[in-house]
Amino acid sequence: MDAHGWAAGVMTALRWVAHVLAVQALLVLGTLAGGVVLGLAPALDAGGRVLARLPAGDPSPHVWAEFWRAWRAGWRRANVVAAPLAAVGALLAVDAWVVTAADGPVRAALGLGLGIVGAWTLVVLAYLPAVLRRYCDPAPAAWRFLALAPALGPGTALAVLLAAVVWAATCWVAPPVAVLGGLAVPLLATGWLVDVRLDRLDARVAAAT
Repeated sequence: MDAHGWAAGVMTALRWVAHVLAVQALLVLGTLAGGVVLGLAPALDAGGRVLARLPAGDPSPHVWAEFWRAWRAGWRRANVVAAPLAAVGALLAVDAWVVTAADGPVRAALGLGLGIVGAWTLVVLAYLPAVLRRYCDPAPAAWRFLALAPALGPGTALAVLLAAVVWAATCWVAPPVAVLGGLAVPLLATGWLVDVRLDRLDARVAAAT
């Protein structure tokens, strides 16, 4: 690689790092701005829109302004589409408490079920920002697609779960990394995986019409 190519690669890497750090901070602020419950989905939507421009080679020149513009514009739709996920998350929290109170085979069975539903929900959550960004379908149609997405794309689902496990292990070994990119890094990585899957689906639909 020549000097010019090396310098361009360094600048690209620094731009990615700067975007990840900025979006991480904005994700926290956006979540808090909505009182956490009503702020998380819009924050993921807005952060996903900013980060999706990195793999596309079109980084945002105004990260702060673009994030808050998307947060405000997509607040209602993001919360409506994410509403079932919030309900499932609450149920998972209750189930986790029940599992800790059980023992023996019952605890093992409940733990297995909780793990499966939790993994499914995690994959659906990874699809959420991309679906909000790419499509304008009514909420019921978005709900159906999100609920079936892990089954329709098992390879992508496994890749998302693997990325989540690797990132969780990294944060466990190096806690400061979780502070710097705890939400932004998996949002970028899983968002790219989901976009690849959705690009293929969109191409199939376009070819069939």
